[in-house]
Amino acid sequence: MIINLTENNIQVYGYRWVVLLLFFFVNAVIQILWISYAPVTSQAQIYYNVGDALLIDLFSLTFMIAYIPITFLASYLIDKYDFRVGASIGALIMGVFGFLRFLAGRDFFLALIFQLLIAIGQPFLLNSVTKLSANWFPETEKTTATGISLLSTYIGVALGSVLSPLLITGNDLTPMLLTFGILSLVSAFLFVVFAKDRPPTPPTSTEIEEKVFMFDGIKQLFSNKYFLVLFAVFFVGLGVFNTMETYTGKIISNSEQAGLLGMIIIVGGVFGTMIMSILSDKLNKRKSLMIISLLITSISLFVFSFMVDVVILLVLGFFFGFGLLGASPIALEYAVDATKPVPEASSNGILMMSGQIGGIIFIVAFEDLTLNGSYFPALIIQAILLLICTILAFFIKEYKIRKE
Repeated sequence: MIINLTENNIQVYGYRWVVLLLFFFVNAVIQILWISYAPVTSQAQIYYNVGDALLIDLFSLTFMIAYIPITFLASYLIDKYDFRVGASIGALIMGVFGFLRFLAGRDFFLALIFQLLIAIGQPFLLNSVTKLSANWFPETEKTTATGISLLSTYIGVALGSVLSPLLITGNDLTPMLLTFGILSLVSAFLFVVFAKDRPPTPPTSTEIEEKVFMFDGIKQLFSNKYFLVLFAVFFVGLGVFNTMETYTGKIISNSEQAGLLGMIIIVGGVFGTMIMSILSDKLNKRKSLMIISLLITSISLFVFSFMVDVVILLVLGFFFGFGLLGASPIALEYAVDATKPVPEASSNGILMMSGQIGGIIFIVAFEDLTLNGSYFPALIIQAILLLICTILAFFIKEYKIRKE
């Protein structure tokens, strides 16, 4: 059933920004929990008394692995019970097990189990991104709202990377685990108590109330040629992003400079996400801006592959992050328009899952792909894959954003 409202009936509510801020907070915190061990791997080995650094890496890898099977359940529950219920499940899981991770003390396997349970909460949050935008924001603000939601993931990663080393005492991770555990509980409590599902009246002139069942929707997604292009873009794009963030130490041997490169990529992503999202809403365009973003990404990484000067690498890293992460909110909102009446959480979830699969495959495949100690072969292959995605994006059609 479709409800049509006249322009005079449309009302947007200021509380939409409160809901977005609450979601921003809880999503940023779960990213902090994800990345928290990566900057303190050697200290974590001593704290948990494990000899192999790969065991500490499992704290991060569990998030990518868990996302793949859980995304279907998360999308189903979000579609069936709507945004607040779906996202609250993720927030509660994160809050409870984020704090229990601290209570696990030095028990490595118990901490890893709690980390896996935290990871199960992530799809309930990330798959809610476009659902939040659809429920609360008018057409002319949806891409911006989606961009802000995605921005929380990058901010969370950046904060986790910076705060984790600052919050440990020698090889004692207890202060870090306690601080992040309290953050988990607080952010989850605020979201569950104050977030609302949707405003009293729809924010758009046309709201689709009945949508296809999730599994029928998935069939429709994979029979939609435009969605398949986006699937490839997320698979390659997020795969490359995760690989670049994971192997900065292989790209630049100096650990401080490698850490700076990882941060610069995220900073570029923050700027790209906000600028490209706002431009998309203001200019009423998605396809063309997606192509521009992907082109910036592929060119930056291609040139990056041949450079050795650290300053130039950092500049190119900024533009790489700007283009790649700037394309994400545009692509997610494009997917919503291109696949209607498939529910937002289904298209959102499948694309995010594609990126997680790409991340796992790329990280494993490109780990040792070097030439005389240089990471050049892996970089150039990833640049070529991004260029192919850019070319594919030319074959999708533009969907105009309705002006309310």
